[in-house]
Amino acid sequence: MPTLNEVPEVATLLATILTGEPVTHGTLAVIPLLAPNLDDPDWLTLEEAGARARVTEVSEAGSVPFLKVANGADRPLLLLDGEELIGAKQNRILNTTVLVAAHTEVTIPVSCVEQGCWGYRGRQFRPGDASLYASLRAQKAAHVSQSVRAGRGHRADQGQGVGAPRRSGLADAGAVLATAAQE
Repeated sequence: MPTLNEVPEVATLLATILTGEPVTHGTLAVIPLLAPNLDDPDWLTLEEAGARARVTEVSEAGSVPFLKVANGADRPLLLLDGEELIGAKQNRILNTTVLVAAHTEVTIPVSCVEQGCWGYRGRQFRPGDASLYASLRAQKAAHVSQSVRAGRGHRADQGQGVGAPRRSGLADAGAVLATAAQE
């Protein structure tokens, strides 16, 4: 089996990649990989899309494991696994990364991050400023992978709820939350 450098197309691409200055936050360090010879990505984040993209409950009644995304932008919309969505009936996090085509409406798989909240605080979701922390993200990913293998789609174990371990971990760290959400 050839290594990546033995595949001409990959070797050419790897030769163009530069490393940026490391960005650190606590014990996490991220080193940007820059490909100056490539075009910028042709997708938007939810924040970049603004009013051109709407994330809502799937119906008036709502459904904990699913949300509806309507992308009215002329470019695809990228939603990242673990990204927090705040609003509507209950804050959620994405169970998988989703690329929503331009001018398309889709249903996306999510998990709750609030316990006991189930009432409208607005009709739309907005992007949160947080993502799941590593150990909880790994736990959610394991549940989602197991669900995919079993043919049930990208579902997490809502019975255990991804919010419960997060609340427990924050309480252990002495944090105080205004709600049971991940905010």
